[in-house]
Amino acid sequence: MIPTSQRLHAAIVGKRLTLPDDPQLARHATNTIARHSRRGWRIDKPNPRAHKDAMIALCMAVERAEHQHEPVELLGWL
Repeated sequence: MIPTSQRLHAAIVGKRLTLPDDPQLARHATNTIARHSRRGWRIDKPNPRAHKDAMIALCMAVERAEHQHEPVELLGWL
Protein backbone atom coordinates (compact mmCIF):
# COMPACT_ATOMS: atom_id res chain seq x y z
CA MET A 1 0.00 0.00 0.00
CA ILE A 2 2.94 2.37 0.40
CA PRO A 3 3.55 2.98 -3.34
CA THR A 4 -0.17 3.25 -4.09
CA SER A 5 -0.70 5.65 -1.18
CA GLN A 6 2.10 7.85 -2.47
CA ARG A 7 0.60 7.81 -5.99
CA LEU A 8 -2.78 8.87 -4.59
CA HIS A 9 -1.16 11.67 -2.59
CA ALA A 10 0.73 12.91 -5.67
CA ALA A 11 -2.47 12.85 -7.75
CA ILE A 12 -4.39 14.87 -5.15
CA VAL A 13 -1.60 17.38 -4.44
CA GLY A 14 -0.91 17.75 -8.17
CA LYS A 15 -4.64 18.51 -8.69
CA ARG A 16 -5.00 15.69 -11.20
CA LEU A 17 -7.70 14.21 -8.97
CA THR A 18 -10.54 15.83 -7.06
CA LEU A 19 -13.32 14.19 -5.10
CA PRO A 20 -16.89 14.63 -6.31
CA ASP A 21 -19.52 16.10 -4.02
CA ASP A 22 -20.62 12.84 -2.39
CA PRO A 23 -21.25 12.74 1.39
CA GLN A 24 -20.27 9.10 1.83
CA LEU A 25 -17.04 9.54 -0.13
CA ALA A 26 -16.28 12.68 1.88
CA ARG A 27 -16.84 10.76 5.12
CA HIS A 28 -14.42 8.04 4.01
CA ALA A 29 -11.87 10.69 3.03
CA THR A 30 -12.10 12.36 6.44
CA ASN A 31 -11.67 8.96 8.13
CA THR A 32 -8.38 8.43 6.30
CA ILE A 33 -5.05 9.40 7.84
CA ALA A 34 -1.41 9.05 6.77
CA ARG A 35 0.62 6.63 8.86
CA HIS A 36 4.40 6.89 8.49
CA SER A 37 6.76 3.91 8.66
CA ARG A 38 10.43 3.45 7.84
CA ARG A 39 9.55 2.47 4.24
CA GLY A 40 7.30 5.49 3.64
CA TRP A 41 3.76 6.47 4.47
CA ARG A 42 0.49 4.75 3.72
CA ILE A 43 -3.17 5.52 4.23
CA ASP A 44 -4.76 4.14 7.38
CA LYS A 45 -7.73 4.76 9.64
CA PRO A 46 -7.50 6.54 12.99
CA ASN A 47 -9.58 3.95 14.86
CA PRO A 48 -10.96 0.46 14.16
CA ARG A 49 -14.55 1.72 13.70
CA ALA A 50 -13.72 4.21 10.93
CA HIS A 51 -14.50 3.31 7.32
CA LYS A 52 -12.01 4.09 4.55
CA ASP A 53 -12.96 1.52 1.91
CA ALA A 54 -13.68 4.16 -0.73
CA MET A 55 -10.16 5.56 -0.32
CA ILE A 56 -8.66 2.08 -0.74
CA ALA A 57 -10.69 1.68 -3.94
CA LEU A 58 -9.53 5.10 -5.11
CA CYS A 59 -5.92 4.10 -4.40
CA MET A 60 -6.35 0.98 -6.49
CA ALA A 61 -7.96 2.92 -9.35
CA VAL A 62 -5.19 5.54 -9.43
CA GLU A 63 -2.55 2.78 -9.34
CA ARG A 64 -4.21 0.99 -12.24
CA ALA A 65 -4.60 4.19 -14.28
CA GLU A 66 -1.06 5.48 -13.77
CA HIS A 67 1.04 2.31 -13.62
CA GLN A 68 1.49 1.10 -17.17
CA HIS A 69 3.15 -2.27 -17.62
CA GLU A 70 5.73 -2.83 -20.33
CA PRO A 71 4.27 -4.63 -23.33
CA VAL A 72 5.05 -8.32 -23.45
CA GLU A 73 7.50 -9.23 -26.19
CA LEU A 74 7.60 -12.74 -27.62
CA LEU A 75 11.23 -13.82 -27.78
CA GLY A 76 10.65 -17.24 -29.31
CA TRP A 77 8.97 -20.57 -28.88
CA LEU A 78 10.00 -23.26 -26.45
